[in-house]
Amino acid sequence: MVRGLPRLREPERFAPWLFTIARRTVADHVRQMYRAPQTTEVGTDDVAAADGLGDVLTALEIEAGLSGLPPLEREVLILFHLEDLPLAACAEVVGVPPGTVKSRLHRARRMLRDVLVERGYEA
Repeated sequence: MVRGLPRLREPERFAPWLFTIARRTVADHVRQMYRAPQTTEVGTDDVAAADGLGDVLTALEIEAGLSGLPPLEREVLILFHLEDLPLAACAEVVGVPPGTVKSRLHRARRMLRDVLVERGYEA
């Protein structure tokens, strides 16, 4: 990954370049996981909402909502909203036209809302 850094001629394209590498690495990792399924026990942590912010979704709740989305929609939602990449950079990272990213973002927002409402959170 770092070996290609000197060849990066446009510094403003660093984020899309880095996310493309990360995306491919994660995809490779997921493929490896599906090839060799492992059984692991996941511990649960009790998180108390003692701060009085009952109407605000926690990071865990958002993460749970995101896990309910298909990978393509989840990916553009994370890149655009959580990583603050512009639309063109998101398109470059996922390798689709900006119009496709817009469509996926619209669909992802709707699906995330539906998942969260289904889990008991108000829209």
